[in-house]
Amino acid sequence: MANKKPVVLRPFKAPRYSFDKLRVCKRCGTYTALPGERCKHCGRAALVSVEHRAASLAGRRMKTALLAVVLLTLTAAYFAANFPQLALCAAGGLALLLALFAAQRKAQPAENLRALDELLGRNIGAIKQGLEINRQEAVSVLRENDTLAYEKLREIAVLLRGDRIARQRVALLHGFRLRKDMDLEMEQLLLKDFEPLLAEYIGEVAKLRRDLIKDRTLRYVQRYEAQILEMNDGSSLLAAVAGSAVRMKRYALLYSGFIGRYADLLPRDRFLRLHQLISAYPHESWNGLDVRAEEIRAAKYRWDPDFGQIEH
Repeated sequence: MANKKPVVLRPFKAPRYSFDKLRVCKRCGTYTALPGERCKHCGRAALVSVEHRAASLAGRRMKTALLAVVLLTLTAAYFAANFPQLALCAAGGLALLLALFAAQRKAQPAENLRALDELLGRNIGAIKQGLEINRQEAVSVLRENDTLAYEKLREIAVLLRGDRIARQRVALLHGFRLRKDMDLEMEQLLLKDFEPLLAEYIGEVAKLRRDLIKDRTLRYVQRYEAQILEMNDGSSLLAAVAGSAVRMKRYALLYSGFIGRYADLLPRDRFLRLHQLISAYPHESWNGLDVRAEEIRAAKYRWDPDFGQIEH
C-alpha cells in the first residue's frame, strides 16, 4: 500500500448501450470511443455519434423516396394530354406524397435503428481499427500520465473487450490507492487465466465494495483458489472474498464449501452476518457450513451476546 499512489479519477458513467460511446468522423469515416472535438485522423471537427450518423443516413433515404414521388408526379404531369389529366396527376401525386411522408414519420424510429444496425455491421472492420488506434493512444501516454491512460482504457473497454485491455487496466489499477468512493469495476476486468495482480485487486475490492463481488468473480476465485493461496496473504484475500459472499443468502448457499474453508478467518461483523443467515434459515441445505459456523461460534464467540447457538 505504501508504494501505491493516490489518484483522482474522473467520474465515469457507463452508457446504456455500448455503442453510445462510439463516434464517427463524417469526413474520413474514422471511428473513436475517446472524447474530443476533432478527429485524430483528419483533424476535422466532424465527429458525430453513430446514432446521429445512422439517423442522417436514414433521413437521406427517406428524402430520396420523397424526391422520387415528386419526380414521378412531375413526369406524369408533363405527359398529361389536357388540364383534367394534369389536375388528376397533381392531386394523385400530392396525396401519394402526403401518405408517404406520414408513413415515414411513423416508421422513422424503426428506420433509424435499422440504419444503425447496417452502419455498425458494414463497418465492423473500421470500428475495430479505430478502437485499436484508441488503445495505442492510451498506452502511449502511460509513462507521462498513468491516470489519463487508465481513463482512456476505461472508455475504450466499453466497446473493446478481451484479456489484453483488461490486463492493461488491472496493471494500472495495481499502482493506484483504491478508495470506496472511486468508480471501481470488477466483472469487466476478469481474465480467462490466473493473474496475481487481478487476484490482489479482487481482494482490495472485497474490502471496499462487497457489492461488486458477484457470481463471475466468486467462480474465478474458486477456480484459482490454489494459486491464490500461494500468494502472500492469499488466505486473507480469500477470506475477504468469502466475507463478501455472505451478504446474500444465495451466494452463501452456492459457495458454502468455499466460505466454510475461510469462515474462521472472517472478521467478527462478517461472521455475525453468516451466523444470522444460517440462524434465519436453519432448514436450508448448508452443505456443512452450519456445522462449521457453530464450531467457530463455540470456540471464538461463546460469550458474545450477539451470537446464539445455531439450531440444526
